[in-house]
Amino acid sequence: MLNLLKLEWHKHHMARYFKSFLFCIIGIYAFMALISLGSKNDVDGAMSSFKEFMSLFNIISNITFIIFGSVILSRLIISEFRTKTMQVMFTYPIQRKKLLFAKLTLAYLFTVGSLFANIWLMQIITYFLQPSLGLFEGTVTLQDLIATLPTTVSNSLMMGAIALIPLIFGMRKKSTATTITSAVIIAFLINSTVSNGSETFSLTNVVFIPIILSLFGIAIAYLSFRNIDIKDVG
Repeated sequence: MLNLLKLEWHKHHMARYFKSFLFCIIGIYAFMALISLGSKNDVDGAMSSFKEFMSLFNIISNITFIIFGSVILSRLIISEFRTKTMQVMFTYPIQRKKLLFAKLTLAYLFTVGSLFANIWLMQIITYFLQPSLGLFEGTVTLQDLIATLPTTVSNSLMMGAIALIPLIFGMRKKSTATTITSAVIIAFLINSTVSNGSETFSLTNVVFIPIILSLFGIAIAYLSFRNIDIKDVG
């Protein structure tokens, strides 16, 4: 399996996506900084604490990397079915299940790793910039960063699984556009927030909803290759 993952990594030149990852980090943080600094003099400032700052940052990151994950998924799987490349690969002396599972695993791990690294790096950057920029009220301590680690890990794992849901739509038409479009809809639906002025609500705040959706994403991934050894992919 490890060899398959390495082959898929090199075949699809996955290292080039690190540039896209870097652009995502810069774009998200610049957007957050503009919102925070722009509201500093408001009576009802947008950022009153590190927790509130990271709450909004996590929402934007989740949306971004669910879509980012769908792009990876489209590249590794959907486009290869659409261009019939997958048919050629299925003639290789290797189980179809194993091949498709390796692709799904790579897409999942890349999405999870990117989201986790994004959030963790941004927290570290905030830790160093907060004293000079004052992005929100109060300070950030190392204890604050460590305290967010379990939530960051669980959130990344669940969002990575949710990013697999667009597979069910993309495989129907073998369309990368459909895959990415459905990812956009899912990402905004799950992470959209409603506020009454004092409190905000998001579907991600209801613990069992992202858990159920992540299990649904895993189930879709499993069903996509369960019968692939006997299925006609022509």
